[in-house]
Amino acid sequence: MDGAYDEILSDNPFFVELKNEYTNLFQHCITQSWIICVPRIGSLNTRVFTVEDFCAHVLVPSDELPETHYSTLTEKQVTIANKVITLEVTKGLPLQSHILFEETFYTEDYIKYKVWCIETPLEPTTNISDNALTKEYLLTINDCIDLLWTQAAGRQVLDQIEHCVQTFLKKNPTMPIGIGPLKDAVSELYTQCLQIAFQNRRLREKSKACKQILENIKLAVESYMQHLLFDFIFKPICTSCAYEDSHLNKKIRNMSDIQLRDLDIKKDLFHAVPKAKQILSKIDSYDTVLEKILCLKQALNAINKKDNSNNVVLLTADDLLPVFVFLVIKSGLPNWFSQLTYLKEFRFSGVGKGDADESSFLITTLEAVIEHIQSGALAGPPNPESYYYESNLTEENLQNGNQRKSSLTESISTSDTNSKEETLDYIFELIKANQSEQVSSIFLRNQKHIESIQQNENNVLANDDDSSDDDDNIEAEIYHKLCHPLCNCKKCCSKISRSLLRNSPTVTSRDSHGLTALHVACIYGKATIVESLIEMGTDINATDLNEYTPLHYAASRGHQNALLLLLHSGANVNQVNIDKNTPLHLSVNNGHLNCVKALVYYAEHSRKHMNINCKNQSGNTPLHLASKWGYEGIVRLLIENGAEPSLQNRSNKTAFEYAHNLRILQVLKSCTPNLYEFIHITTSDVKVLNCKPENSITAKLNKLHIKNNDPNNASKTVENLKTIDRILKAISYGDIKLACFYMNIDYSAYVDINDQQNGAACHPLCECQSCTKKTEKHSSDYDVNFADSNGFTALHYASHYGLDVLCNILILNKANVNYSNKKGQTALHLAALNNKINVIRLLLDNGANVNAIDSTGNTPLHNASDVGNIGAAKVLINYNPDITMVNGSEKSALDIAKDKVHLTIIDLIEKYASRM
Repeated sequence: MDGAYDEILSDNPFFVELKNEYTNLFQHCITQSWIICVPRIGSLNTRVFTVEDFCAHVLVPSDELPETHYSTLTEKQVTIANKVITLEVTKGLPLQSHILFEETFYTEDYIKYKVWCIETPLEPTTNISDNALTKEYLLTINDCIDLLWTQAAGRQVLDQIEHCVQTFLKKNPTMPIGIGPLKDAVSELYTQCLQIAFQNRRLREKSKACKQILENIKLAVESYMQHLLFDFIFKPICTSCAYEDSHLNKKIRNMSDIQLRDLDIKKDLFHAVPKAKQILSKIDSYDTVLEKILCLKQALNAINKKDNSNNVVLLTADDLLPVFVFLVIKSGLPNWFSQLTYLKEFRFSGVGKGDADESSFLITTLEAVIEHIQSGALAGPPNPESYYYESNLTEENLQNGNQRKSSLTESISTSDTNSKEETLDYIFELIKANQSEQVSSIFLRNQKHIESIQQNENNVLANDDDSSDDDDNIEAEIYHKLCHPLCNCKKCCSKISRSLLRNSPTVTSRDSHGLTALHVACIYGKATIVESLIEMGTDINATDLNEYTPLHYAASRGHQNALLLLLHSGANVNQVNIDKNTPLHLSVNNGHLNCVKALVYYAEHSRKHMNINCKNQSGNTPLHLASKWGYEGIVRLLIENGAEPSLQNRSNKTAFEYAHNLRILQVLKSCTPNLYEFIHITTSDVKVLNCKPENSITAKLNKLHIKNNDPNNASKTVENLKTIDRILKAISYGDIKLACFYMNIDYSAYVDINDQQNGAACHPLCECQSCTKKTEKHSSDYDVNFADSNGFTALHYASHYGLDVLCNILILNKANVNYSNKKGQTALHLAALNNKINVIRLLLDNGANVNAIDSTGNTPLHNASDVGNIGAAKVLINYNPDITMVNGSEKSALDIAKDKVHLTIIDLIEKYASRM
């Protein structure tokens, strides 16, 4: 192997599967500081790994010779010499593998661990012949890369395809927005990449020998090209499909409360839906058509039930399609139409296969589901005010909805309401059927009845005569269940409503869900009934068990007439529900532009404050939701009325990052015309250019862009940790020059300063080279205050080892003398613990806090007193420490010295105390 071999270990399939599938083993290796060996990409004959494969590649250092002798977790002995791993086996010659390179990784907690990339696997499986294909079916982008690498005997083909894609991007800095031109351009690129692949002799010969290999090579080339190109073409696809996506999203969001029973899904499939939903919701995270189709397949396979023999029972299309409809509605993805377009139009390797293959069937199934949702068959007529809402959203119910409505209306109008029990549920049915006159008459009659009961209440209470035993028992049972006899909480009101008001419900009565008649009227958009209930004095801001007000329901269902009646009657426009959503959040989330206009314009004209940038429990503003679901008109309306696109939610994302098409980005950009010079069409993120520092919004977004969109932040942190690791190791060896080299400090510039730091200048105005160096300030571009994972800086280590020369250099390079590690210890604490007198004096002369306390409450004088460092105690006392300070054990430095019987230190502290 070439000594300059390199690869990205984080993409190695062996390493990825160890981290993701064997998390406990991986975490244990990290905590025990064991070494993980990862075979290079292309050296493995299989993609299916067992726990034994991973255990064979974990090296545990021996206690006697930890640098050269190891054992694997499979109990094989290993020796390391000259970057060669030798594995002792019971039979045959020892197995050997070269260490190609070593890499240090860090966890989220910045705990480091070592990984060795090795040339060949340890304890390899049986070799497969050179002409055999390692995998019949390709499943991931890593499979495609492995195929092109192994079958071409190197990475030359991969490099050439990558170069071809880069050339394509340079020639096309802006991608065409139309699907046709974009597809033609990418198709031409695919042809070029395929020609590059077949220029390789090995690939050409193998594809001629086997048709399956040919198909796999075509699929691998397509997938690798899509992987490189995805971020540059998917946003133009979303832009072309923006109209279809937004309309589909509106239909889906308004069906977000749909349940499995509403679609007549078989009950024996209910248990599989959560897993299938989890799988399908990940389709947006894949770059290639191959992986997206596999995601669809896995989701459908998760639905298939098993019989008593644990065999998979394949379901019919009639069984699968309703479940698939439910999964698409519940997945929470904002660009299903764009996903479908990408799968249909950019699957070049499947051209000519027709609809016979499995992939075509899956794409067609997804297309049928989207068409079914778009048709409106599940949602009813487009005008939500005009139909009778059915709770069971089945196709049969919806087809017969009008017939049911007329029959219900006819039966209610022709029946004698007095002869029917007028329960709250019955009144709710009347509201659904829009029987406003009957609803009003019942409530008015019941209100008069309740008032007459209240007028006679005093007489009833004054009368000692008992009513019937049944009434007494019922009333006792009711009040026994209350919090206390006079309780007026929601639960108690609900209990009283269900019992005492069962036969005489009023406008304030609630059902078991806390819904009032006004809630129900707003849910179904019955504006006439809403108006009547408001006139009868119902509570406009009443909340149900989920803290929804009638205004919430009117806004979420898109009933603008009902919403306006509530607003003009004083409904609280800023009321939040249990998820901290305001009515504006709900109307925006479901795409009801007319309701959003009503809320915004009413607040403006009535001069009532409505927080247009309010955040819900997830930290999302209405603009976040509008941007995510692609509602261009709503985004424009919110921006025009002061919505701020730079606000972050709890996931640290702004509306810019939720926008999946360039139209929305363009509208978001319009609120701050000086913020961006342009939006670069070839990237997945907004490029911040020509930001004006005097603009506060610009400065905020510029800072935000650096924080969120810079992919090098994590890698820079890791590089800094590796650098500080080397610096601290050099300091521990006492090698000041090497430490300065790692910190980009010119050590020679400080030699004269350190050698003559106590000397005087030739004369006060001398400008010779020696005197100039004494006063000259030297600085490094390296941040000397950077700490390792335990909070130790270079100054901590230099103080610990007493390197006063290095301490002086660090201080001249702006080292923070009071920086504390994770234990709260400053450099002065460490110098006092190790009796480094010169360092203590240097630190104190440069502003170190003599009374600094660590996490246990100890000052440097406490530390010196504890270990008996007389010299350190003397120097510290000369800088007037506070000897009355006590630590976490309520002991002063003098108390500690007395406990340890350090007589000299006791005498020093007592003499100092007497002078105070």
